[in-house]
Amino acid sequence: MAFTIRFRVWDKQEKEFTQKGFSLTLDGKLLKFGQPISNEDNYVVNTFTGLKDKYDKDLYEEDIIEHTVAKGGNLTQHTGVIRYNNEHGAFYLENGPPLLQLFSIRKVGNPYENPVLYDLYLKSKS
Repeated sequence: MAFTIRFRVWDKQEKEFTQKGFSLTLDGKLLKFGQPISNEDNYVVNTFTGLKDKYDKDLYEEDIIEHTVAKGGNLTQHTGVIRYNNEHGAFYLENGPPLLQLFSIRKVGNPYENPVLYDLYLKSKS
């Protein structure tokens, strides 16, 4: 059974997500049309979590989401950012419960296309 790692690439100069021509090596190096990239700092790679929100939108690392948490018979709304933990090999919600314990997830945006939203999120944490 083949397993495909899905990802998106944020081009800092063009200010857009793309996947055209990009691939990743096994050690995580970014290639464009099979060639090493000399200016790798111009790109940000976000890995697909394998999850979708309630509107069937793919959820990627660093996406900002709103979600409902059920705790003690109560439902509460939270906003968080999806992160990846290399040590545990798992995605998690920054300052929140494990992603698999969430329901009613709604993708709000990401820090690249929505920097103001991301700033508001950071301010709400402090």
